[in-house]
Amino acid sequence: MQSQPDSNSGLYNSAFNLTVLVAGLGYFIDTFDFFLYNSMRVVSLTELGLTGYGLTKTGIFILNFQISGALVGSFFWGILGDRIGRKKALLGSILIYSVFMIINGFVRDPVSYEIVRFLIGFGVAGEVGLGATLVAETVRSSKRTYALMFFTVMGVLGVVVAGTSLEFLPWRASCIIGGVIGLLLLTLRSVLFESRMFIDTARKNAQRGSLRQLLGTFPNLRRYVLCVPLLGCNFFVTGVLLTLAPEIAIATGVQGLIKANVALAIYFSAAAFGDWLGAWLSDLLKSRKIVVAIFILGNMLLALLFLQKLSVDASAFYFLCAAFGLFNLWALAGTILVEQFPTELRATASTSNINCSRATVILMNLALLAFKPFGITTALLIIGASVFALALFCIWQLPESYGRSLDEDPQGSAPPAPIPGG
Repeated sequence: MQSQPDSNSGLYNSAFNLTVLVAGLGYFIDTFDFFLYNSMRVVSLTELGLTGYGLTKTGIFILNFQISGALVGSFFWGILGDRIGRKKALLGSILIYSVFMIINGFVRDPVSYEIVRFLIGFGVAGEVGLGATLVAETVRSSKRTYALMFFTVMGVLGVVVAGTSLEFLPWRASCIIGGVIGLLLLTLRSVLFESRMFIDTARKNAQRGSLRQLLGTFPNLRRYVLCVPLLGCNFFVTGVLLTLAPEIAIATGVQGLIKANVALAIYFSAAAFGDWLGAWLSDLLKSRKIVVAIFILGNMLLALLFLQKLSVDASAFYFLCAAFGLFNLWALAGTILVEQFPTELRATASTSNINCSRATVILMNLALLAFKPFGITTALLIIGASVFALALFCIWQLPESYGRSLDEDPQGSAPPAPIPGG
């Protein structure tokens, strides 16, 4: 593993390096947190006295609170990352997450559960976007796809650990352990190198982390909006379909007990191979757009099969969960995202955009509640058709970013605005 970037370029020559490892551990924490809740939703709310539809409804509300916190936090940490540096913002993000994750282990009612999950979402929101930005900016362009693949694989491990931990530990203990791991990660963060691209940009007369530049200029806003549905596909699969796997299994006549934590762990175990497959195909075809379109179609066909009344056994159902993982879009969509924006906006754009994608789960959940009278499978088919169709349109509209140097502004982006009086 390469421990230091090249002294001349400031870039690592290896796709797997110290920054990938340490930033990837932050992504591990991010996914561990979010999918721990997905996995412990039923058992934790049952302990708090909820059952039936009340459990499902309250569980969705708590998830929406968590995602709302992540959405607010993503803009806060993204702007901070562009203004004071990726490394410093990552330290603050993991500190807040860790404290409230430990507190989560002591909640006693749904209201305090909602508040704590909002604050956890706020804290952890910066991990994936800032981490992906730092990884992309500290590795050579020829290694970027694989570096971000290794980064996302660390996140995959977080989900697997979250899913399997509940098979061996009480949910409260899993929360406390997750917070303690976050505090330990703070000590490792001290060895991170700040991105030289950020340092060079900070010396220039340019606005950094400007929402007006990001959302107030049409080229940047267009790219930003088009990127949201790409990861929205993944969140439909993991945040809706697999999170509601127990309810879907009952509705489709699956024979045997289905657990959401097991479904998620199986999915993300396969997703590690899916990330590698996406990176390999994009290098083979010299295109990220084509591979993303293939993966979206793969997810769409699997979702259609997943929601049919096949009356299969639990093993076959879990096999479908694994098949979804082969079309995991995280590495590809995340790479496309960081390649769309200039350095002075990259942390704000990537961090907030990923969490905007995550926030689409709120809309999906609200749509699910609205369409629930038609049956859960019919409601999910309607939502899925909309999600996948929109994602295909967006990837068709986005420019190809394969091989793009991050030192250059993307074509069509607005030039940096000078600092008044600078």
